[in-house]
Amino acid sequence: MCARCGSEHIRRNGTQGGQPKYQCKACGYQARFVPAALAKAAQYAQVEALLTERNSQRSIVRATGVARMTIARLIKKSGAGRAPAAASPDEKGPTPEAGSPGT
Repeated sequence: MCARCGSEHIRRNGTQGGQPKYQCKACGYQARFVPAALAKAAQYAQVEALLTERNSQRSIVRATGVARMTIARLIKKSGAGRAPAAASPDEKGPTPEAGSPGT
């Protein structure tokens, strides 16, 4: 996306310092634009921050524009979807052992 006019019509136009330069077809502005990978990394960092605040997946989709299935994949990848240790089956109380005198 062009930084000057916001147009999506850009084309690659040489290199500068080993990095590709791009030129906007609409206004002629030429610069090194931010690569998509950096923009996605910033978006995913925002998703992680919203997940730590315990927002729902659908509210994160509305706030960031990241697809819900991508958010679900990030949750699974980070391990945030695991149940906390306090919710283990031992919470109901200890089970009687086979050799205990109470049985």
